[in-house]
Amino acid sequence: MSEQQADGFYPRVNAKMVKSGQFSGMIVSVVGILQSCDGSFATIQCADGDTARLSVEPDISLPIGKPIEVIGAANEDGSVQHFINRDLGDDFDLGVYNQMIEIQQNPKFQAEYFQAVM
Repeated sequence: MSEQQADGFYPRVNAKMVKSGQFSGMIVSVVGILQSCDGSFATIQCADGDTARLSVEPDISLPIGKPIEVIGAANEDGSVQHFINRDLGDDFDLGVYNQMIEIQQNPKFQAEYFQAVM
């Protein structure tokens, strides 16, 4: 990370973006449906349909099969270190959310419509 990330601001990313390495070392938001959790790692199917791996604490209890937002640090290996999560409710539309992420991260729109958080 070349610049220090502003406190309280973090990019919203999907699995493809996490795995790209572009956000390594940054605090990010990942949204999706939790598929599994074994006490060390969890798998989340992100808004883009791809999966991301989450590093979690052994005693964590996460809602399998439910849409959640995970805030955590993007690692160089393409995983996210889980810090905190929140339930998004059963009617959360992952497709619409992913479209928003793709637009928000598109350089064509960033300068005029979105504050850069990187």
